[in-house]
Amino acid sequence: MMQLQSVSAFASFVRSTRLRANMTQDELARAVRKSRRWVHDLESGKVDPSLGAAIDVTAALGFTVALEHSERSDTLDALFEDL
Repeated sequence: MMQLQSVSAFASFVRSTRLRANMTQDELARAVRKSRRWVHDLESGKVDPSLGAAIDVTAALGFTVALEHSERSDTLDALFEDL
């Protein structure tokens, strides 16, 4: 299981996975109902996606997301504030 600890790590994961899948930014954008610019900004680390958007992106790339209960996390608490 891979753990991504930051926006920049997620951005790198999205870009490298998309490229390995021979998927364009336009194709990923359509799959997650976002603009190509949003995908570009996500891959550049300029977008801090909502939890829902991050799940949509990972699903479009063929991955699943698992949330595990662990010690209290300020980062996870911040993610859930927007839901």
